[in-house]
Amino acid sequence: MHITTIFIWFILYSILGWIYETIFCSVKTLKWDNRGMLIGPYCPIYGVGAVLDVLVCSGLPNYGAVFLTCMLGSAVLEYTTSYTTEKLFHAVWWDYSDLPLNIKGRICLPCSLGFGAAGLIVLYGIHPYMVRVTDSLSLSWQEPAALLLMAVFSADCALTADSLIALNVKLETTMKAIDSQISERYDAWIENTRQNLSEGLETLKEKISLEEFRERRMMEELKHTLSTMNWNQTRALRSSVSFRHARYRELGSRMKHALSFRRKETERQDLK
Repeated sequence: MHITTIFIWFILYSILGWIYETIFCSVKTLKWDNRGMLIGPYCPIYGVGAVLDVLVCSGLPNYGAVFLTCMLGSAVLEYTTSYTTEKLFHAVWWDYSDLPLNIKGRICLPCSLGFGAAGLIVLYGIHPYMVRVTDSLSLSWQEPAALLLMAVFSADCALTADSLIALNVKLETTMKAIDSQISERYDAWIENTRQNLSEGLETLKEKISLEEFRERRMMEELKHTLSTMNWNQTRALRSSVSFRHARYRELGSRMKHALSFRRKETERQDLK
C-alpha cells in the first residue's frame, strides 16, 4: 500500500464527508449549509477517520470489533480535533451540548455510536469501490494527482488558518474598542446631550442606561468590523457554529446574524 494511494483516499473520503455533512445539515435547517472550516469541498476529519478505519480495522476478526474500534476511535478523534481547533482559533465547528451523554459538547454517545456504524459502512461497503478507483490508476498517475491535491489542500489550510487568526484579532480589537473607556464615553455623551437638550442628568440616564449605551457602541463597532472583513474571513465566521471564548461568543453570534441579514437583503434587492 503506497502513501500516495492513502493520501488520495484521505482526500476522497474528506469530500464524501463534506457531501454528507452539507446535505444532512442543509436538510435539517432547510437552507444551504456549506459545512467544514476549509474553503474547498472537504471535511478532513472524515478523511482521517476513514483512512484510520481502513488501516486499523482491516485486520480485525469481526463486525463487533470493527464497530467498537470505530466508535471509540471516532470519540478520541472528535474530542482531540475539537479541543485543538478551539485552543488555536477559539471557535467551535460542532457542538453536541443539546444531545444526551455529551462531554463538553465535543463528543456524545449517540454520535459515537453512529460513527461506529459508519465505520462498518466505510470498511465493507464503500472502501472496496474506493480501492477499484485507485487501482485503476497506476502510480505514475497517482503521484502527480496526489501532489496537485496536496498543493491545493495545503494552500487551503494556510489560507483558512490565516483568516481565522485575522478573525480572532478583529474580534479582540472590536471588543477592546467597545469596552475602551466606556464609562468615560458614556458620561461625556450624557453631558453633551444634556447641554444640547437642557435636560437633567438623571432624566437622561433614565432614558438610556450604560448597558443601552454599550449596546449602541457594539452595533457601531460591529458594522465597522464587518466592513473591513474580506471574503475568506467572512466565510470563516459563517463556517463556525459558535465561539467558546466568552468575550467572543456574543459578538460572533451578532456578526453572523448581521451577515445573514445582509445576505437576505442582497437577495431581495437582486429579485427586484
